[in-house]
Amino acid sequence: MQSLHINTGEIRLCVNDDPNRVVAFNPTDISFVERFYGLLSEFEEKEKEYRQKAAALQSNTETNEMGIPTNFGPALALLRETSKFLREKIDEVFGVGTSQAAFGDANTLDMFEQFINGITPFVQKAREKQIGKYTPKGKKPGVLKK
Repeated sequence: MQSLHINTGEIRLCVNDDPNRVVAFNPTDISFVERFYGLLSEFEEKEKEYRQKAAALQSNTETNEMGIPTNFGPALALLRETSKFLREKIDEVFGVGTSQAAFGDANTLDMFEQFINGITPFVQKAREKQIGKYTPKGKKPGVLKK
């Protein structure tokens, strides 16, 4: 039987060169792009919220009888809550299990930023290519000529 081959535009990226840890997405799929840019907005809002809560916690400089900051537990709870939220949102956009493939059991805010910064260039490049099909040659999208 003959076969039809369709290039869906899917990109598959290994995490830390581990072929068992793969993040897959299609930056040419408009549904994915809408979800991805929605994710960026949600991340931005969550970051503002996290910074406000963290600043409030850091303003408390009290320690207990063992010298441990009394805000230590609430600070960890905030980080866990934020990490859980970000993992869930990534799985909504990229598919269930993506967060585990990308991050394993680690939970640091920096890794979420690295993830987004690693994916964004692929999405931007694909969008520029798609938009380029509909713009006159020699003109860059979003650039007005005077």
